[in-house]
Amino acid sequence: MLRAVLFDMDGVLLKSEEAWAHVVAAAGEHFRGRAVSREEFQPTFGQGTEADVRVFGLRCTPAELDRFYVEHFPRYAQSVWVNPEARPLLETLGARGLRRAVVTNTVSPLAATLLEAARLTDCFESVACADLVARSKPAPDLVLYALEKLGVAAGEALMVGDSRYDRGAAGAAGVRFVGLGLDGDARIERLSELMAQLTVPAGAY
Repeated sequence: MLRAVLFDMDGVLLKSEEAWAHVVAAAGEHFRGRAVSREEFQPTFGQGTEADVRVFGLRCTPAELDRFYVEHFPRYAQSVWVNPEARPLLETLGARGLRRAVVTNTVSPLAATLLEAARLTDCFESVACADLVARSKPAPDLVLYALEKLGVAAGEALMVGDSRYDRGAAGAAGVRFVGLGLDGDARIERLSELMAQLTVPAGAY
């Protein structure tokens, strides 16, 4: 029986890619002497801070990069877009007694800032962030953390995400994955289509 729905944050509930492009470019200037280009950034969006350090060749630790992001991200936050379908869906899930969690490679201070700005903070029983576990997505750590906090088993949850990192994390944790504009155990093109997936009998997938 389905008891919980886990959501990736960026690209699903909101979109902050433009803001991140700016702050990652600034991080490149600060930690390697040249900006991270859009061409470098685009295929890596959502990979996590540890991967950012490695992939972009930044001369800093993941913790130092996290501090840089926390300090500098707010200046670009005005470009964040909130999915208008997010809150109605989350409220419907809550009304049905389903528990809800965010599973994001963003660190806690930034995730809190983004969810508050999007007015979605009150819609979740748990927020699993990259600084709370040893490994970020596509490792299963964040998904397993969320499941533990919600008190549900992997077979009682599904995860909605829009990237290969989300799909990999869900799969590694044994959680059914619904891709938003992405192939998975199921696929939807709009967040509002998720409710139709919840009516599928358990044995059908």
